[in-house]
Amino acid sequence: MVNKFFVLFLLILLTGSFAFGTTTAVIWTFPNADLTPAPDFFDNAYGVPLLEVDSCYWIDEIDGYTGVWPLSGQIDVYIPNTDITDPDTHKEILLTLIWKPNVVNTILPELPLVAITPFKKIELQQIDIDLGNGWTESTFNITVWPNPTEEWLTIKGDIMVDSLTIATMCVPEPATIAMLGLGGLALISKRRV
Repeated sequence: MVNKFFVLFLLILLTGSFAFGTTTAVIWTFPNADLTPAPDFFDNAYGVPLLEVDSCYWIDEIDGYTGVWPLSGQIDVYIPNTDITDPDTHKEILLTLIWKPNVVNTILPELPLVAITPFKKIELQQIDIDLGNGWTESTFNITVWPNPTEEWLTIKGDIMVDSLTIATMCVPEPATIAMLGLGGLALISKRRV
């Protein structure tokens, strides 16, 4: 009886760790005028994320926000990720941008461009939070099937960017989790015989 519960516990533990998959996280707050700044923080076992800003100038402080890039072009980001493409998984990308329209314009930033190849399907959702004084926190939830080995993201718009945060997570499909569960049940049944 104890062995049965031990095997079931291990199965739940393994299924849980597979369900969470691999994750990465990176934050840029742009403390200086470097057009290719190192991240302020990153957690990525696959390498250092890279970012390049296309802008003519950098603002030290505006409206209480420090380290702001008025975009004259775009921000390009590269996130290294898992070593292999797994067709049975998908990638969740959460991109959060704190921004304000450039001086005269009230143009929202465009949805981030996601340059991932090949992919079968992609979904994008956007949630905006008004931070006051014209500033907005936009969170883009991007889901890509199948899981890619890297992500290239582009942020465009006539906007001023204060900070950028990107988190990614590789998620197994429910069928994968179900197969793991069936395998565990088979082990328990076989052990009984």
